[in-house]
Amino acid sequence: MKDRPTQLMSHFAELKKRLYISVAAILIATIVAFAFYRPIQDFVQRPAIDALESVRPDDPARLVQLDITEGWTVTAKVSVLVGFAAAFPVVLYQIVMFVRPGLKGSERRTLYLLLPGGTLLFVAGAAFAYYVAIPPAIHFLLQFGGEIALVTPRLSSYVTLVSTLMIWLGLIFEIPIAMFLLAKLGILRPQSLSKQRRWVILFAFVLAAVVTPTVDPVTQSLVAGPIIVLFELGLLLTRLATGKTEAENPTDRKVADTGG
Repeated sequence: MKDRPTQLMSHFAELKKRLYISVAAILIATIVAFAFYRPIQDFVQRPAIDALESVRPDDPARLVQLDITEGWTVTAKVSVLVGFAAAFPVVLYQIVMFVRPGLKGSERRTLYLLLPGGTLLFVAGAAFAYYVAIPPAIHFLLQFGGEIALVTPRLSSYVTLVSTLMIWLGLIFEIPIAMFLLAKLGILRPQSLSKQRRWVILFAFVLAAVVTPTVDPVTQSLVAGPIIVLFELGLLLTRLATGKTEAENPTDRKVADTGG
């Protein structure tokens, strides 16, 4: 009985250690990001500046702040977001190291494969948002609004829009990983997923309409298209997951095939 409290204290100490390392990594990355706020702000604002120069070539292409503290708060917000993003691999590693002792060998191998893949997919989704989805969305909004009144983008609103789209699309790009994990748990089956393809296409366009700020079909298609492709990739991964599971459990597969 004495071993159990000792074991719990050991787990708690390990958790504290991993949390301290994660928080320290986020703080250091945030401070470094704040030190380089000018190039980071230029990078974040580039789609808006390009769109303004395209829509109103004769006017100065600049965003505005309506409050004296807005520049500071936006810079702090961007620094924290960049800090989280930069420290994410460190945080992920700490999570893996904490849960690793409780995993089986096959579960560890799966985790080691999925974590880098999930990180790369999130980065790919954020990059897709910045380079592909955001520029036409900003251009459309400026052009459409310019027909009604003079549009001068506000810094805080623009940064919120860009960060929201990048985070959403980063999460959406995790669809294949989520499908693979659910298939490994036996919750999803590739056969049933294949039959739902038409509903997935409809859902992709509905989700695109929710996460994009525009109603033009071009921007929504740019978001819905990758969702459909990601679903197909996830479907392939579910086949690999269930195929491997069935290969490891031939008795269960035989019972399923005979309906018994």
